[in-house]
Amino acid sequence: MNRIDVEVAIVGGGIAGLWIANLLLRRGIEVALCEGGAGGLSQTSAAQGIIHSGVKYALDGVATPASQAIAPMPARWRRCLAGCGEIDLRGVPVLAPHCHLWARRRLGAKLANALAKQPWAGAEQVADADYPAPFERADGALFRLQDFVLDVPALCRRLATPLGKRLLKVRVEPRHLAVADAKVSALRTDAVEVRARRFVFAAGAGNEALAAAAGHPTPMQRRPLQHVFAHGRSPAPIFAHCLTDGAPQPTLTIATIGGRHAIGGALAEAGATRSKGEQVAAAQQTLQAALPGLDWRRHRFDTLRIDRAEPAQTDGRRPQQAFAAVGGNCLTVWPVKLTLAPQLGDMALKALGA
Repeated sequence: MNRIDVEVAIVGGGIAGLWIANLLLRRGIEVALCEGGAGGLSQTSAAQGIIHSGVKYALDGVATPASQAIAPMPARWRRCLAGCGEIDLRGVPVLAPHCHLWARRRLGAKLANALAKQPWAGAEQVADADYPAPFERADGALFRLQDFVLDVPALCRRLATPLGKRLLKVRVEPRHLAVADAKVSALRTDAVEVRARRFVFAAGAGNEALAAAAGHPTPMQRRPLQHVFAHGRSPAPIFAHCLTDGAPQPTLTIATIGGRHAIGGALAEAGATRSKGEQVAAAQQTLQAALPGLDWRRHRFDTLRIDRAEPAQTDGRRPQQAFAAVGGNCLTVWPVKLTLAPQLGDMALKALGA
């Protein structure tokens, strides 16, 4: 069995584990990261690569804890992409420099007034003559947001590169934790033994069992979603939030990635209780109403069910910010959203005393 000794051992190769590992490496701290699958291609990929500005969480004109936590994030990500932030992300492709927010015409004036109350949002209304091709026949108001979109697989590859041989292709299960006196001393699998002073659990849905095995239970909740994918040509990529009714949240969040439209938003949340056929039918109907300029009948539809793992909330709703909890010499983290990785990094460095 191969033995590795490091300062910090991290379990989980999604955005949380990779981000924290890079922060520690830049501070000269020895790190090993254990990931048994394709890092970043489960819960991280469900983010559609969108770096949110927080606007979608304050569409009634009132700032919320979520919008306030997210608002500083785009600037921090852009500094990283330029090579002058806390992590060097130069070379990670930006699929779209901004996203759009579309609302039915009757909601447009109300939405414009709400956005005007939030100068931090930097939202600009688009003139009818300047609507991009997918929205040309959409009867509504269109706004340009600071939200932008990253290539998630490329982002994960960029973050994995500095780890080199310390990125271990090994699946860590609760039975692999060596625990004594309420502290973890090592991770022991058939292939490797990793000894460390501190351990970070960044394994998404796996965190609950790992934290419990370490002797520091951390309640977790699952928010089920059913994302929709529409395969087919469109006159231009779509990166947008669409409001189709009076609810203060986007019905659709669309990101065109790899030749397909990945569709989330309230549709994905409501789809958790629908069959695949019902979800596809709901998506087709909603898309045709929001973007009639595209013939959605020519698209091939598929769905993907995802259980979004998060720290438990008393009301079961989405947490307002990233999460980090210390138990013994272990740190359990959830980023909650891709956008909040820099905030989670701040929390992790403070908890680890780095």
